[in-house]
Amino acid sequence: MEIAEQIKHVREIVEKFYEQNITWSFGTPNYTPDQKDHIINIGTSILCTKWNVGYSGGGFVQAVVDNDLMKAIGAADSTNVQALKFYCQLLYNTAKPQTL
Repeated sequence: MEIAEQIKHVREIVEKFYEQNITWSFGTPNYTPDQKDHIINIGTSILCTKWNVGYSGGGFVQAVVDNDLMKAIGAADSTNVQALKFYCQLLYNTAKPQTL
């Protein structure tokens, strides 16, 4: 599988996790479509970084993967601060597919 296909597959995993778990993470979220897309993009980057798929993420993503809360908070934008619980649940509850 090519890297672009792997990243697309990871994004599908994140989108599915988002749809199934977002109310558990946030209650009823009041996110704009752009914020939702941002959360899914960052979640994709987090899993790709953890699983060594494609590129490594930036400072916030690497801090989340490294379990460095202080660095993650320092590097987070306002949407990512709110989504930290979601990202942690995503990392903890999502196993790398054998097909990657």
